[in-house]
Amino acid sequence: MDINERREALRARVRKKLHGEEEDDELVVQETEIVASSTQSEELLLIDESTGLLTLASSLIFIGSVLGIITGLLLLQGNPAELLNSSLEQESVVDVYGIVLEAESGDAMEGVTVELVDEETNTTILPTETNSYGYYEFRNVVSKTHVLRVSFDSYLTVERTFTPEGATQTPFTLTKGNGTATPEDFTRSNSGWSLENAVALSTGIALVTILAGVVGINAAYGARRGKNYRRTQYFAGFALFSRGFIVFGPFLILCGMGLMILARDEFQDDEVE
Repeated sequence: MDINERREALRARVRKKLHGEEEDDELVVQETEIVASSTQSEELLLIDESTGLLTLASSLIFIGSVLGIITGLLLLQGNPAELLNSSLEQESVVDVYGIVLEAESGDAMEGVTVELVDEETNTTILPTETNSYGYYEFRNVVSKTHVLRVSFDSYLTVERTFTPEGATQTPFTLTKGNGTATPEDFTRSNSGWSLENAVALSTGIALVTILAGVVGINAAYGARRGKNYRRTQYFAGFALFSRGFIVFGPFLILCGMGLMILARDEFQDDEVE
């Protein structure tokens, strides 16, 4: 309504007041006010809806990141140091066996003396001799570092440092001569994963999981404020590595990232085109 219309309406209301007829115009004015107020309500509803998307996205990313942190703490809860110590204290026993061959001919050697020696004290634990097929065997050997000493008349004595693992030993080859050959160290030849390596890997994964969860919480805060869209998305993407309860946490974070895409226009930064 412009100024002239307002004046005419006011004059009409005064005239109708004098004649006792004011209800119709009042109804017209109220109807106009209702239309204006309904328009304002719709605008408020649109604002709340867009803000609600960011709030929901922030909540999903936050929950998924917290689940990731919990997962990382659970991985560390086993106390890797205690696990390693208890595993070493419970030493297992294995059987050690192998064959002794003559270096030049490659034939099996019978009657060769094979001694199982304690590495720390250099004392013989068990002696044995090879059979007609050149085989020797020690039963129930504790799984810690030992030395195998192989000796035979007119041949060089061979000493091998090793850690029993329940597998056939690399064959010994004896060459003719006197004295002791160069010692063999088989403790460094193990290419498999040791318990220490496994514990270190598990600890590293747990720390990365917790770090990703912390970055995810930062992303949730950025989504809640509605600033720095790209940085928030990058942080949320890194938070996927938190692996909260394997797939549940990453699924929530992905849903939050999708909602941020829908509400991208609500981010207030210069990076959004």
